[in-house]
Amino acid sequence: MNMVPDNIGLAVRIIDDVRDEIEQEKLRPEKAALRLPTFEAAQRSATWGASLLRRMDALDPCGLPSELALTLKLAREHAHICSVRADWYWTVFDPLSGLFNMFGPTAYCMGYAISAMAGRLARAPLDTEGDRFRYLAGIADIASFVEAMGDRTRGQADRGIYLPRAQAEAALSLLDRLIATQPDTLHVDEARLVGHEAFRSEVAQTISNTLVVALERCRGVFDTAYFGKAGDTVGMMHFPNGADIYAELARLHTSTRLSPQELHDIGLDAVARIRGEMAGARKDAGFAGSDAEYRAHLDADSVWCDDSDAAIQARFERYVERFEPHVEALFPVRPDATYGVRPLPEALTASMTFGFYDGPRPDKRHGDYVFNGRNLSKAGLFHLAALNYHELVPGHHLHLALQGDNLALPALRGASFPTAFTEGWAEYAATLAGEMGMYADPAERFGRLVSQAFLACRMVADTGMNALGWSLEKARAYMRDNSFFPETEIGSETLRYACDVPGQALAYMSGHEEMMRLRARMASALGEKFHVSAFHDLVLSGGAMPFALLAERIDLAIEGAHNA
Repeated sequence: MNMVPDNIGLAVRIIDDVRDEIEQEKLRPEKAALRLPTFEAAQRSATWGASLLRRMDALDPCGLPSELALTLKLAREHAHICSVRADWYWTVFDPLSGLFNMFGPTAYCMGYAISAMAGRLARAPLDTEGDRFRYLAGIADIASFVEAMGDRTRGQADRGIYLPRAQAEAALSLLDRLIATQPDTLHVDEARLVGHEAFRSEVAQTISNTLVVALERCRGVFDTAYFGKAGDTVGMMHFPNGADIYAELARLHTSTRLSPQELHDIGLDAVARIRGEMAGARKDAGFAGSDAEYRAHLDADSVWCDDSDAAIQARFERYVERFEPHVEALFPVRPDATYGVRPLPEALTASMTFGFYDGPRPDKRHGDYVFNGRNLSKAGLFHLAALNYHELVPGHHLHLALQGDNLALPALRGASFPTAFTEGWAEYAATLAGEMGMYADPAERFGRLVSQAFLACRMVADTGMNALGWSLEKARAYMRDNSFFPETEIGSETLRYACDVPGQALAYMSGHEEMMRLRARMASALGEKFHVSAFHDLVLSGGAMPFALLAERIDLAIEGAHNA
């Protein structure tokens, strides 16, 4: 009779240890310091993860309350990720909490981390001597992070692992932009320096003597000898244990047991289906040409074009206003944090396709979609409605801000962001917006389909390059023929899959399909008792989790509704 209480205590201690480890590692770049992605850190993490898995294996989960059992399963997932970090380190590493990167000097690794930390410093108080010391320490933290990135890149080269030539060229370009822009990015606004003028020179010296030196040292890796050994072959399958690691990353990012080949086939089928739906949208618009010709027509139509950040921001805001009247009926609870959009820093505009969502935090009670106006202004913005609903409300902002507000969640659950759930919800949100009539114009419906085709092409290209031997050019040709996105985006996105965050792109379409399947399952089981707002509340109130655990939660809710 004493086994269950003992197991509850053991489970709670394990969960607390995982929470403490996450806090100590400071996994997210907006924390007070960046976690240095060194091999020694990976070894420490792997030792800790293996020890925790042994403790979990000794625990009998029978009799644990359902929510505690669910949280324990999330803890196991985190422990497993930690346990493989040392084994995977020279092929993929994990500086940003679960977002495994192949190489460090890339847009979604170094670029994103530096941008996030710089954004945090821009909002940091400077009132006291301690505040100003922490600002300078933050710049030094970024420099140490860059140094670790450079050291790992050298260590990879020592082991015969080189960035493919196309990614090495992109890394050089990124580093050059960062070197040129960091003095301006991290300088302190004059209005904040009143009474502290001497601090201005301290900031300038710290940037020059630490961060710029670190960036230049990292840039020095890419000399003539390096490019002489960098080849044209891309994809994880060509790197040590790459095929096995990629299969595991596919599992991690999709919350499924599907093989890369199965995911590839799902992507091919989705592209074929979406192309059929595009024909319907073209017909509704009265356009007789092909998909590519309709895309070109919309790109040239001034109705869908903006040439400034301010105009693009205003277009985003109109789509926000369009959805607002529907929020209350669809979502019983909405977050406290406000939301909006802002332009991407200039240093990242050439290496990041659209931008990224920057969520609310204790020091910033506002969520932003940080958009790449430089890229968006090059083509028609008929897809912007779908992008808006994916990134803000009812997409990323609604989910992530609600999770942050939910004090009833255990700390570990509040800090859990499985890729398939996070991106699957955002894609589900974009589909939900369509169901609510948000794509009123046939061009906007076509834009949503173009976005979906792009995501389905990602599945095909990501698995093709990393598991099936596709070349970079074959992946780009497939995306060119089926996504209808501009060449700039196709270029940066294919590098992202092959060299930056392999497997992550699989989460979007697979997560969308699973979210839609779970809603249909609940609707079928409950019949007239089903309300979509209750489904939304059930999905969002538990925090992000792997789909197998979400399915368990939905089944319990269905059972409860039948027994009520």
